[in-house]
Amino acid sequence: MDSERILTIALSVIILLFGIISMTVPSAVFDFLVLLAGVIFLVLGVLTAGLALSAESGTPKMILLGSGLISLLIGLLAVISPYVATIAIGYLIALWLALNGIMTIAYAASISWEKHRILTGIGGVISLLLGVYLFINPDAGTALIIMILGIFFVISGIISLAMSLFFWKK
Repeated sequence: MDSERILTIALSVIILLFGIISMTVPSAVFDFLVLLAGVIFLVLGVLTAGLALSAESGTPKMILLGSGLISLLIGLLAVISPYVATIAIGYLIALWLALNGIMTIAYAASISWEKHRILTGIGGVISLLLGVYLFINPDAGTALIIMILGIFFVISGIISLAMSLFFWKK
């Protein structure tokens, strides 16, 4: 087995496990995602504001400082009031699913050497449809979003694992 195939199998198993965890404990997964996003924005805000403070004076410095302060506020909001951040994360998940679906469909259309590329395309279509659904229904509960995401990851993990184990050819 070559290293590319081993990495694909490992990624498939990780995706599958994340899907199973998402389906069994959706609230914990969502709480983790909100906290993770909050911490990332806090770090980004501190670094950007620090860069602004060390930059020469002028408009770029003010733009950097503004960007850093906005990132800090978003990070604090996500850590202190996760409910508000939940709405934004719901839209981000929808955007990610839609873009991932489009890119996966494009990838499936471009891999002419693979006979079973239809499975990759099906995963892309499922991702795109879930993304569109979540944009249309933003009030869907966070547990439902994570449950749908979990189902998507389980299906994607199974398809990816099956393709890497049984259909891998170059």
